[in-house]
Amino acid sequence: MSALIEKIEDTKSGPEMAQTNGPDKSKADRRAKTHQDFWKDRLVRRAYEDRGGRAVEMPEWHVRIAFRGRREWFNLGSANQAAAAIKARDIYVSIVAAGWEPTIVKYKPDMEETAEVCTVGEFLADVETRSHLKPVTVRRYAVKLRKLVSDVAKLEAGLKRKAKRAKYDYVNGGRKAWLAKVDGQRLDVLSSESVNAWRNAYVAKAGTDPVRRKSAERSAASYMRCARSLFTADVLSMLKVKLPPNPFAGVKLKDPGAQRYHSEVNAEWLLACAERELRKEHPQQYLALFLCLWGGLRRKEADLLMWEQVDFKQGQIQVRRTPHFEPKTEESQRVVDLPPEAVDVLRTFKKGNTSEFVLAGAEPNTAATYDYYRCDCIWRDLHDWLRNRGVRQKKAIHSLRKESGSLVASAFGIEAARHHLGHRDIRTTSAHYVAKKKRIEVPLALDSLADRIAIEQPA
Repeated sequence: MSALIEKIEDTKSGPEMAQTNGPDKSKADRRAKTHQDFWKDRLVRRAYEDRGGRAVEMPEWHVRIAFRGRREWFNLGSANQAAAAIKARDIYVSIVAAGWEPTIVKYKPDMEETAEVCTVGEFLADVETRSHLKPVTVRRYAVKLRKLVSDVAKLEAGLKRKAKRAKYDYVNGGRKAWLAKVDGQRLDVLSSESVNAWRNAYVAKAGTDPVRRKSAERSAASYMRCARSLFTADVLSMLKVKLPPNPFAGVKLKDPGAQRYHSEVNAEWLLACAERELRKEHPQQYLALFLCLWGGLRRKEADLLMWEQVDFKQGQIQVRRTPHFEPKTEESQRVVDLPPEAVDVLRTFKKGNTSEFVLAGAEPNTAATYDYYRCDCIWRDLHDWLRNRGVRQKKAIHSLRKESGSLVASAFGIEAARHHLGHRDIRTTSAHYVAKKKRIEVPLALDSLADRIAIEQPA
């Protein structure tokens, strides 16, 4: 449309536009704006200039609606005046009831479609380049975001099982093709409405089984929490790409509740089994179990633990930042006290060991943008051994850390367990890492109560 005509139309007031493009309004009735006849006399046919400079009238009726300081043109999509008047009335009612933005989306979708909004791939690339987040963190959150985008956009709809598995094919390009498909989606495919609908659908798939449903609630909350972390104010303020409205602005995460740890094995029995079966035949598996169960270390902390962090004189392990290891949080940096027999075990493994790391494994990859372990084979074998010894937790090795925290809490209290595990908030320790190790009984003896009743009973 000609810029000249648009400029003239946009600078004119409502009455001037009516005099220029519409019929005489001096005889207009006083019907309410919610009546279609009110709008019939306010319809106009707009014009544009063709390449030859000639004015060409558009066949569809248009209307210009003003409300609360804002004015917008709407193409009513009909050459029938009565039908166009009804649509104009509906648009006005929508503006009054729902506001401008929802009405624009509903009645001017072309305006939304032509908006320049970045793709998912462009967004993630900008976050990785400009934000303060570590590359491994961006990669972890990106997995969650792509899951949301894939499900909301229904990218797997209609695909058979083999086609769905192709996204895991790193060798033949299936993974690369899948990422290109997801990353090519516009970021505005996500909205607060679509994210909320995704969560409800994800949980509904679990059916009515309370256990499966609670698991689905936790998984959905985890996906949403991680993806939402890419849309925090400090991250978005650094980006240069064209962003849509924050899709998590209107999303309230439902707390799925504490996933309390329930102990399944006796820690002393488990350590005795490891002493008998692993110490001589598989010493590295034994040492890995020792660090997680006796020291309460995370797998990553044990994997990159260096001998210089072990203080044999004080009987302590110092979990701290090293050239190869970045703690999960500042509170994760702590001192773990060990009993004399545990120090003796470590001293035995240190004798003759020339490596700078406690566990034997590959050289650390400090440039990795993915989660990895130097001693991956050791951890896998230990996981299988724990499974065969009755540890049924999904993360069998992590349950060793929870057993360690439970024992400390039972002996020294919950605050000591929080410090032992390196948690920022004691609620995390209480809700997820501590199982009841001691019996708590009501101190009432039936025999003494019966005797007391007999004595006090009146004759």
